[in-house]
Amino acid sequence: MLTDEHGYYFFRNGQTGAYPFRNHVNSWRPAHIHFSVFGTGFAQRLITQMYFEGDPLIPYDSIIATIPDKSAADRLTAKLDLNASWPLECLAYRFDIVLRGRRQTLFENKLQGS
Repeated sequence: MLTDEHGYYFFRNGQTGAYPFRNHVNSWRPAHIHFSVFGTGFAQRLITQMYFEGDPLIPYDSIIATIPDKSAADRLTAKLDLNASWPLECLAYRFDIVLRGRRQTLFENKLQGS
């Protein structure tokens, strides 16, 4: 997926589902999508994941629980966007990936910030 000249992107995908995670008894990962963001070269790669707003498993997820900054963890949750949804066809979620600044998306391989 390439962004447009303003850095925007969109894609259609079926919503993922929760799956068992053998971290402890009855442990489940919430629905999520992994993103791998590349710059101008393969070595410029950032990795993150997106959760879906309203998923009841997010508070129980042992991965997101490792993030001490609640606002950074909240920025990993895509918000339902009914204005972008296609009536009678699909819902839409908005997930902005921010590369720098105080609202930067948390990246698994760039934990030190911008």
